Amino acid sequence: MIRVPNTLSFRLTLWYTSAFLVFLGVAFLVLYLSLNSILNSRMDQDLREDIEEFQELYREQGIEKVIAEVEREMNLSDVGEVFFRVYDAKRSVIYSSDMAEWEGLDFAANLPSLSHLDTSGPAFQTITVTGQDYPARVISGLIGPRITLQIGEPLEKKEEIMELLLTVFGAMLLLGIPVASAVGWMIARKAVSGIEEVSRAAKAIEHGDLDHRVSVGAQGDEIQTLADTFNAMASRIKHVINEMREMTDNIAHDLRSPLARIRAMSETVLTEKNFKADCTKMATNTLKECDRLMHLINTTLDMAEFDAGVTNVDKEPIPLDLLIADLVELFESVAEAKHVHLQVTLDPNCHMIGDKHNLQRMIANLLDNAIKYTPEGGQVSITLESASHEFRLTVADTGLGIPLPDQPRVFDRFFRCDHSRSQEGCGLGLSFARSVARAHGGDITLMSEAAKGSIFTSILPAEPST
Repeated sequence: MIRVPNTLSFRLTLWYTSAFLVFLGVAFLVLYLSLNSILNSRMDQDLREDIEEFQELYREQGIEKVIAEVEREMNLSDVGEVFFRVYDAKRSVIYSSDMAEWEGLDFAANLPSLSHLDTSGPAFQTITVTGQDYPARVISGLIGPRITLQIGEPLEKKEEIMELLLTVFGAMLLLGIPVASAVGWMIARKAVSGIEEVSRAAKAIEHGDLDHRVSVGAQGDEIQTLADTFNAMASRIKHVINEMREMTDNIAHDLRSPLARIRAMSETVLTEKNFKADCTKMATNTLKECDRLMHLINTTLDMAEFDAGVTNVDKEPIPLDLLIADLVELFESVAEAKHVHLQVTLDPNCHMIGDKHNLQRMIANLLDNAIKYTPEGGQVSITLESASHEFRLTVADTGLGIPLPDQPRVFDRFFRCDHSRSQEGCGLGLSFARSVARAHGGDITLMSEAAKGSIFTSILPAEPST
C-alpha cells in the first residue's frame, strides 16, 4: 500500500497542482465552447451571405444567372466541399451540383416548407450524412418567388480544428501536471521554510538550547509574525526558567536556615545530659522556626491563589483611613526603637470594599519594609489621599533606596535587594502586597533612588456608589 505523505509541503503542492489543473480545465472549456460557437456563427454567416447574394443575383438576372454562378463556384471547389440544389414551387429539383459525396443525405426530408421560409427567413440545419465522418451544415432559403436554394457544407474543417484543440490541450495537460507539481513544490517549500525554521528552533529549545532563536528572511508578514511571537515566547520561557532557578535557590536558602537551626536544637536536646533546664527555650525556638516556615509556605500559597483569582474571602466595607491609623499605632513602638520618625497624613472617610485581613497584611508589609531599611534618625511618611473613584496610599522613607537594576524585580517572589540575605525576611512581602492590591483591582508602583529612599504607591478602588 502506497503511503501518502502527510506533510504540509505535500498538501500545499497537491492543492496548488489541483487548483492549476482545475483552472486549466475551466479555461480550456471556456475556450473550446467559445471557439465552437464562433466557428458555427461564422459558417452560418457565410451561408446566409451566400443566400443573400443569390437573392440579389436572381432579382437582377434571373434563374439562369443563378445556375451559372453556382456552376462557376462548383468548378472552383472540390467535390464534396459544398453542394447546391435549387427547387421550384413544386419542390422539384431545378438544378443540383455533383452529389456523389452526399448520397446518404435525404434532401426532401430536410427541406423546410415554403411558408416557413417565407415567414421566418432562411433555415439552418445540422444533418448527419450516412457514410460520412462529419455532419453537414445546411441552409435553405428563398431566392425568388417560390424558388428555394439549398446550400450545404460539411463540418469537417471545423471539427478538425476542434480535434486539434483537444490534442493541444491533452499535450498541455500532460506537460502541465509535472510542471505545476514542480512549481507547486517549490512554492510550498518556500512557504513552509519559515515554519520549519520555527520547528527546528523549538527542537533546539526542547534539547536545552534556550538561546536559540528563529531567523527568517522576507517570507511575508504571517511568517514574520510567527517568528517574532516564537522568539518572544522563547525569551519569556528563558526568563521564567531563570526566575524559577533563582527562586528555587532562594527558597532553598530560606528553608535551609530554619531547618538547620531546628536540627541543631534537636541535636542539642539529644546530646545534653542535663537538658531539662533548656527544654522550654529549645521548644520555643523550634516553634519560632516552624512558624517562619509556615509563614513562608502560607504566604506563597496565598499569592498563588490571588494570582489565579481563586481566593474565597468575604469582602466587607472597610474604613481604610482608620485601618491604616491602627496599623501605624502598632508600628510606632518599632519605629521609636530605631529612632525613626513616623509622619502620618490621612484623608478622612476613605471607605472601600475589600478583604480586611489581607489589606492589613499588605499595608503592614509596606510599613515594615520602610522602617526596616530606614537608618536611625530617618523618617517614614504614610499618606492616604482620596481621589476620584480611588484611594492613593503612599509609603515613603528616607532609607537606603533600591539600586536601579533591582527596581524591576522588587515585586518578584523571593527576590531581595539584600543579595547576601543577611537581613531577616524571605523576599515575599512586596510580592504579596502587590498580589493583594491587584486582587482588589488596584496596583503598587515604586519610585526609588539609591541612598535617598523609596516611595511605594498603592492605588485602591473606592467603595462603589449605590
